[in-house]
Amino acid sequence: MICAVKDKTGLSIRRICDVLNVPRSGFYHAAKETPSQVSDGKLGDLIEDVFHTHRGRYGYRRIGHAPAALGEVCAPARVRRIMKERNLKGLRPKSFRPMTSDGRAEAPSPNLIAKDGLPEAPNRVWAGDITCIRTKHGWLYLAVVIDLYTRRLVGWSLAKNMRATLVVDALKKALDSCPKVEGRFFHSDRGSQYASNLFRSLLAAESTRQSMSARANPYDNAWTESVIGTIKRELIGDGLFESEDDANLAIFEYIDGDYNTRRMHSSLGYLSPHEFEYGTLATSHTSTRA
Repeated sequence: MICAVKDKTGLSIRRICDVLNVPRSGFYHAAKETPSQVSDGKLGDLIEDVFHTHRGRYGYRRIGHAPAALGEVCAPARVRRIMKERNLKGLRPKSFRPMTSDGRAEAPSPNLIAKDGLPEAPNRVWAGDITCIRTKHGWLYLAVVIDLYTRRLVGWSLAKNMRATLVVDALKKALDSCPKVEGRFFHSDRGSQYASNLFRSLLAAESTRQSMSARANPYDNAWTESVIGTIKRELIGDGLFESEDDANLAIFEYIDGDYNTRRMHSSLGYLSPHEFEYGTLATSHTSTRA
């Protein structure tokens, strides 16, 4: 037997909808709404706060995950509409264009990523690259080291030249900031800095294997290319630094104060590298105790 569905007043839902001339589907949709759904005004204020906190670096997808984390109903289309109404325009990523050159490494190392794949735990595979940074007094060169599991920038170095010491200093910072792990390897392009005796001696001393991209294939190191593109877009834009000291301070503040600790990464489920890494470690420790 089929019974008529009634609301709290005891009246038939069908009868109420007929009298009010509204579709029943609309009634049931409204009934499913929760108190967590807020007005556009309140949600807009929250969106605007997130937007300015991250200095306009977030688009609607990333911003949408911040209110969601607080329990607010926040569909991407709604976030995009509210941002448009409030004239909040996030920085738009440029199309990926690999810039890594073929390099002239002597006795290039094999591509271990192609052989072993991406890591399944932190500090197992690092990758590095170099880019140029413009100042009012000339060019500087930035070398970065990222963890390919957590996408955390574990080391970096800034200098006025592209000698091997640039990448050696970046690697030393990474080694100082992370625990030693057996079987770790370091991936890069075939640049002469990474093929230098100085850099390879440091790898050997730390029992770290070396991996290099295939010849004329910059996509083999796309992760660091992406990170460098993010730094240039979100930190520098079309501007330039006053001096080397100015660049050093700005890069430090961006990496330690935003990129590693707060910036949400879509590849990490919209967690920051710090949150993702320590969440992974906590899960690992819980599994071990169990």
